[in-house]
Amino acid sequence: MGGILVVNFRPLRLLAPVAVFLSLLLAWHLLATYGPWEPYLFPSPRGVLDKFIELARSGELWSSLYATLHRLGLGFSISLTAGVILALAMTRFPGLRRAIKPYLLGVQSLPGIAWVPFAILWFGYNESSLVFVTVIGSIFAVTIAFTDALALVPLHTLWAARTMGSKGLHLIVRVGLPAALPNLVSGAKQCWAFAWRSLIGAEMVFASSKAIGLGHLLNTGRDFGDSAQVMAMMLATLAVGALVEVILFSTLETRLKRRWGLSS
Repeated sequence: MGGILVVNFRPLRLLAPVAVFLSLLLAWHLLATYGPWEPYLFPSPRGVLDKFIELARSGELWSSLYATLHRLGLGFSISLTAGVILALAMTRFPGLRRAIKPYLLGVQSLPGIAWVPFAILWFGYNESSLVFVTVIGSIFAVTIAFTDALALVPLHTLWAARTMGSKGLHLIVRVGLPAALPNLVSGAKQCWAFAWRSLIGAEMVFASSKAIGLGHLLNTGRDFGDSAQVMAMMLATLAVGALVEVILFSTLETRLKRRWGLSS
C-alpha cells in the first residue's frame, strides 16, 4: 500500500512520431493537390504508393533491393575488417597513428561517389566497381571511428589489466576491444551510412542493366520523367536506412550500454 504505483506508458511514446508522420503525409497530400506543380512532377502519396505496388508486383523492387543489400553487406564487411586491422595497428603503434591519421581525415572528407570514375576505369561496369566504391567510401571513416573508440577506453581498465600481466597486442585485443565495444558499435552505426550513401550514388551512375539496385531504379525514374518512381525509390532508400539503424545498430548499442552500465 505504501509503495509507489508505476504505470508504464511506453505505447504513448509512439504518439509523437505517428503524429509527425501523419502531419507530413497530410502536408504532402495538400501540396500535391493544391500546389503549383503538375501531378507528373509532384505526385501525391497515392501515386507513389501505386508505383510501389507496381514495382513490387513486377519483381523489380525486390530484385533491386536484394542486389543493393548484397553489395552493401559485402562492401561494409570488408570495410569493417580492414578498418579494425588498421585501427589496431594505429593503437598499437602511436607513431603510425600520428603519421597517417591526418591523411585519413582528409581522404574521409572526399565523397564516395568521387571514386566512381576510378572504379569504372579500374574494374569496368560491374559488381566489383560498386563494391569498391562502397568500401572506399567507408573504410577511412571506420578506421578513424574505431581508433577513436579504442582511445576512449578508461585508463584504469588498462592499468588494472597491466598489473595482471596483460600487455601489447593482448592488452588491445583482450581488454581494449571488449571495453570499447559500445563506442565501436556507435562508430559502426555512423560509418555504415557512409557506405550506404556511396553505394546508392554509385548505382545511380551505373546505367548498365546488369547493375540493378535501388539507385538504378531511382535514376531510371529520372530518365523516363517518372517522378512517382523517383520519389518511391527515395522513400525506399530512406526506409531501409532507418530500419537498419533502428533494428540492428540501435538495438545492439542499447544492449551493450546496459551491459556495461552506461545506461539504465
